[in-house]
Amino acid sequence: MISNFDQAVRSCHTMGRRAGIERPNMKKKADEHAEFHSQIMAEGGAAVGEATLDATAAMRMTTIDVGKGDCILLECGRAAGLVDTGYAETSAAVLACLHAHGVNYLDFLVITHYDRDHVGGIRAITSAVPTAAVYLPGYEGADKPYRSAMADVRQLDLPVQRVTRETKLSLGEASIIMRPSDLAYDPNAHGNEGNDNDLSLVLELRYRDDSYLLAGDIEDEGIEAYIDAGSSVHDVLKMPHHGQKAGNTEDLIAHVKPKIAVITDSEDDPADNKTLKLLKKAGIETYCTSECGTVVVTSDGAGKYSVARDTL
Repeated sequence: MISNFDQAVRSCHTMGRRAGIERPNMKKKADEHAEFHSQIMAEGGAAVGEATLDATAAMRMTTIDVGKGDCILLECGRAAGLVDTGYAETSAAVLACLHAHGVNYLDFLVITHYDRDHVGGIRAITSAVPTAAVYLPGYEGADKPYRSAMADVRQLDLPVQRVTRETKLSLGEASIIMRPSDLAYDPNAHGNEGNDNDLSLVLELRYRDDSYLLAGDIEDEGIEAYIDAGSSVHDVLKMPHHGQKAGNTEDLIAHVKPKIAVITDSEDDPADNKTLKLLKKAGIETYCTSECGTVVVTSDGAGKYSVARDTL
């Protein structure tokens, strides 16, 4: 199963390159990646690429390399769902990865918020892969990415649900709890850039005894609201906002207490060194898509995790 699992990850990007999608040079970053993890590995962390679990009988989170953007494939048993879509320009790479994983149907697509690096690929992906339901944040935006996404939803006649506190999803044996923001949409916040990031849907996924937290792009206000809600500890944390450091990032790390952190960043716009230092200080195994490519975290439901990446 180890070779088959690693081959699935490698084939994702092999097919992506055939489709004309460029990705980071792994050899160029190998030394930096090894240096960054040296302390953690000395303490007994699992090396990248040591896929030791049967992926067909486990929970699998595949963070697809779409540059500085989010597209996360969740699989449990025969069920599969997608959280965000990446950019329109990276849709070919996403579809190649879905094909490599044998995913030809999505039980759900969740859009955490309406920035183009999270929703840009909605048309291409849902046109190519039948999708049972699309879950959207409750707020209505005012910018071009929001209007474009809504136009795609209408034209494709997608089954849409607006997420509330009562919205819950299932994925095989796994369950997903949505944590929508109570903040009001303000297009004039942050120098007229809006506060879309802080309105990101936060997802808590549980598979037997294991748990994952997907934190969208929440920043200071969103992090504060999540912590104040009293949510619990999680084993795996998809770091918010591509590893950019907020004023309370350290508080989030201390609150969630993850064993593994995944960051969706790019070579051109990598994670904040301050964030990486905080994670290293806390002894958390950290995997950046800028260094690792697509990152696959698999768990057995009893506290055992393995992490694999594209090594080509």
